Amino acid sequence: MKKLTSARYLAMLGVLGALLGFWSATRTWITVDVPASSVQIPRIVIDGATAAASVTAVCVVVLAGSLALLIAGKISRYIIAALSLLAGVAAIAAGASALGDPQAVAATAVAEATGLTQNVGEYTLTAWPVLAIVAGALMALQALLIFVFARKWPTKASKYDRQAAKNAQVNKDDSSRSIANWEQLSAGEDPTTEAK
Repeated sequence: MKKLTSARYLAMLGVLGALLGFWSATRTWITVDVPASSVQIPRIVIDGATAAASVTAVCVVVLAGSLALLIAGKISRYIIAALSLLAGVAAIAAGASALGDPQAVAATAVAEATGLTQNVGEYTLTAWPVLAIVAGALMALQALLIFVFARKWPTKASKYDRQAAKNAQVNKDDSSRSIANWEQLSAGEDPTTEAK
């Protein structure tokens, strides 16, 4: 269980949610069959990026945040979790909006294609908005798990941290002896005369 709640696995959960969201956004969400007598384009195909542009945007945020989670500090983890939670809610809302009222979601695309302001035609939904909702749920789940388990993760010490520099131990290997020899030569001493 501890392994499944580590930063690496939760980052992969966010990446999975983001990739599902991207995939959903590239697929057809709504098709509109307009009477052929009124327009030149009898069938209008609306993909996820057109129906809900926010899905692509929030997936970019979650993807970047998930990758940053692997190197994030204590406070940054919670910021990433908050962004992932908001992104997940936005993706769920976009998918639910398309399922609930496809005419409103497709109104702009239909108006541009037909030149008609009223919604005329038969609207058919596909299952891809449901995948956007699933992707949003994965993003939100990642965020909630980060909020719960991030405090238990070890912090990564930076080589520029003062405490890490104090605690660093000097290795007495061949390369450090070579450096010490060069330092003795710089000081005017002969390192070969000392006993090793």
